[in-house]
Amino acid sequence: MSGSFRVTSTWMVALILMFILPMGAGAMEDKLQNFTLPNGLRVFVKEDHARKVATIQLWVMVGSADEEPAERGISHVIEHMAFKGTERRGVGKIAAEIEALGGETNAYTSWDETVFHVTVPSSALSQGMDILTDAVLRPTIDPAELDKEKQVVIEEILEGEERPERKASKLLFKTAYIASPYQYPVIGYKEIVEKTTRQEILDFRKKWYVPENMFLIVVGDVDAAKIREDAEKYTADLKPTGFFRPPRAQEPPQREIRTGVLKDRNTRETRLAIAFHIQSMKGADVNALDLIGDLLGARDNSRLVRVLKKEKRLVNSISTHAVTPKEPGLMVVSATLDAKNLEPATRTIMEEIQRLKAEPPSAADLEDAKMHIESQHIYARETVQGTARSIGSFQADMEDAGYEPKYIALNAAVTPEQVSAVVANYLVPPNVSVSVLIPENGNEGFQVEQLAEIVKSYGPEKKPEIAEETPGPKTTVRTLSNGMRLVLAPDDSNPVVSFRIAFMGGKRFETKETEGIMNFISQMLNKGTEKMTEVEIARKIDEMGGRLSGFSGYDSFGFNSSFFSRYLDQGLQLLADLYQDCAFPGDKLERERLLILNRIKTEPDRPVAYAVNVLNSTVFPHHPYGFNKEGTLATVAGFTSADLKQTFHRFAVPANTVVTVVGDFDAKAADRISAVFEKIAAKPVEFPQVPREEPITKEREKIVRIPRAKAHLAIGFRGTTVADEDRYPVEVLNNILSGQGGRLFRELRDKQSLAYTVTSFARPAVDQGIFAFYIACDVPKAERALQGLYGEIARIKKEPVGDDELNRSISNLVGTYLISLQSSWSRAENMALNTLYGLGYDYDVKYIRKIRQVTANDVIKVANKYLELNHGSVVKILPEEHENKDK
Repeated sequence: MSGSFRVTSTWMVALILMFILPMGAGAMEDKLQNFTLPNGLRVFVKEDHARKVATIQLWVMVGSADEEPAERGISHVIEHMAFKGTERRGVGKIAAEIEALGGETNAYTSWDETVFHVTVPSSALSQGMDILTDAVLRPTIDPAELDKEKQVVIEEILEGEERPERKASKLLFKTAYIASPYQYPVIGYKEIVEKTTRQEILDFRKKWYVPENMFLIVVGDVDAAKIREDAEKYTADLKPTGFFRPPRAQEPPQREIRTGVLKDRNTRETRLAIAFHIQSMKGADVNALDLIGDLLGARDNSRLVRVLKKEKRLVNSISTHAVTPKEPGLMVVSATLDAKNLEPATRTIMEEIQRLKAEPPSAADLEDAKMHIESQHIYARETVQGTARSIGSFQADMEDAGYEPKYIALNAAVTPEQVSAVVANYLVPPNVSVSVLIPENGNEGFQVEQLAEIVKSYGPEKKPEIAEETPGPKTTVRTLSNGMRLVLAPDDSNPVVSFRIAFMGGKRFETKETEGIMNFISQMLNKGTEKMTEVEIARKIDEMGGRLSGFSGYDSFGFNSSFFSRYLDQGLQLLADLYQDCAFPGDKLERERLLILNRIKTEPDRPVAYAVNVLNSTVFPHHPYGFNKEGTLATVAGFTSADLKQTFHRFAVPANTVVTVVGDFDAKAADRISAVFEKIAAKPVEFPQVPREEPITKEREKIVRIPRAKAHLAIGFRGTTVADEDRYPVEVLNNILSGQGGRLFRELRDKQSLAYTVTSFARPAVDQGIFAFYIACDVPKAERALQGLYGEIARIKKEPVGDDELNRSISNLVGTYLISLQSSWSRAENMALNTLYGLGYDYDVKYIRKIRQVTANDVIKVANKYLELNHGSVVKILPEEHENKDK
């Protein structure tokens, strides 16, 4: 990069910062407060009183990249053990206390940090901070619990070995890095986890879990002064240690193309990855790199998606993203495809990168990418968790918790010429690694070196220079003259507006001949109108900082959309055009058909979803709820554009439409919204006859064999409807059983170590829905795991629930329900479906009231009513290799 380029770029950035940052930075300082406790722990507080919830995150700046070779995976084990008990709280008590507050807790481990978080109603903030700090800072690391949790981690490691996407990721990073610790999987290795001792954990914690190496973030409806008081109280025993961070191994410049290939018996799709070494988050080019990732493959209208997936149909999916952690990262292009397309796909990827290097992007294309990146930051602010995650990430990577406005300003300053210069500096051979995960059977002649030769031809053949790292108004409902219902909910807390346009439909209105048509329609809703192409629609959405997608479920289908509120009128007109003039163009239909058919064929690659689909078909052999949402190979192959258009216009009529609008708009805008939708002509709607499902009188069992090393078991019963009064005790019953503080997790995973994953779920629907149990385990444990589920079913039917457990479940349901409704997107969805199903746009109030009224007697009553084994179905997804032994 020339000196003159840097001077020009720096001057432009300085100019933009001069105009943007004084007001933006001042506003951030007003909202984002920080202080350091006497023990050295830094605390960041952002008050956000728009939502009555709060999140607490404790970031420990140690991850898998800091581990010694004999410690690989210890950070992840410690993360698991944090919630396994303290001197004050025994096993299971932490999750139970959080759920009793109506909150949720979790943690994650990455290369560079381990993060523990709790989200609670703001009234329970002090208790939540007490629990989180106690769990993270004072775990007992009980030897018996450690042995159990190590088995859980090992199950997670082995389960990851069955997932093609995880194996492909592991292969890529092991290929791309030869010195950096980023080459090792965060989760660790089975043989090392097995040998990890309690003393090793204590030693690791003593070294890394110190106040100088942590920080605390609190975001939400809080008071900063009270946070300081609580933080000092709950971390008073934490003492400074004079912490020193040892240096990590540095990745040398890459002088030769690296390749990796692995054949996998569990995958049906080939997975290709092409990766280039780039800077860390602190690098001067990071904004341009993020924009390059967006221009190439982060959106539906990005170059690689448009060319390889939509135009040439060389891939089933493709994406690009810049991985910029604390140390130098990677620009990764990932694709799933048929193995026969590996060479043309690789050539086309490199051609598009070469084109971006030779020809700077147009101002419009670059503006779309900038808008998309900015929108990700804005939408993250709709939840306290998203805001805290953003603050924490910038503090962890940049040591600047308030960096977000600077990042957005620098994002706006990137020029088209800068983009091309950065591509030329990083995205060139030999600074490239190619990895391929390929199905075990077939493709005998494939050589990954063939792809390396293709990549090599797109020089220049020189080492890239890596730069030095330096409360709103009242909701209203309007019924228009054409019969359409509008729900309008103003909220000016964020400059975003979200729409949900919902129609009665979904699987419930399908037949065996039309199975999957509603899903197909939902995939085509943004693919073109009579006057606009797919590309033009995508461009409009990008220009508005927006999102647009179709949806289809059990009882409904329609549109989702969000965009910046300053583009309300443009977005509104676009949605009205899509409503009236969806074209279902034939060329796009054929492309989507191939993608849907591929998802149907590869469904066994996703064992959880596969088990649930098989269970649905067993519980509902006649009702459309038993259909696969994607459809069948036969039905999807036969659908025409005329079929989709006719079905869409049959149900997408005003009399069958609810439109919800949530976000930053005023009364005048509400009138404009009504006027646009009122122009749509009225039309009658006739609903089809839905088949009745006969009661189950004898337990049904279905066994499916697929090439997996694990057993996936499910038990299903007919459940409640959305309007049934039984819904509320059923949801409390499900909550008692599911979750980390639930009975299934505590008994079958924690105590008996029978499974890595175990849960229950209740799905009420317009017609009778489902109540189900799911467990994944080693094959030798399958029968014991199934009997364990039966045992918990029998117990919940026989023994009344205690007051503490009942109250914890009710508080958890109410709290998580409120937390889930923070964003305008989720509130628009909730209001639309509740209105569509006849529950009312303000059903939230009734739901919370009814949940709080549930008694222990109600729970045992519905358990006996719905969980009758003779009325249930059992599905067993088992490995093929055990079939002969079983027989």
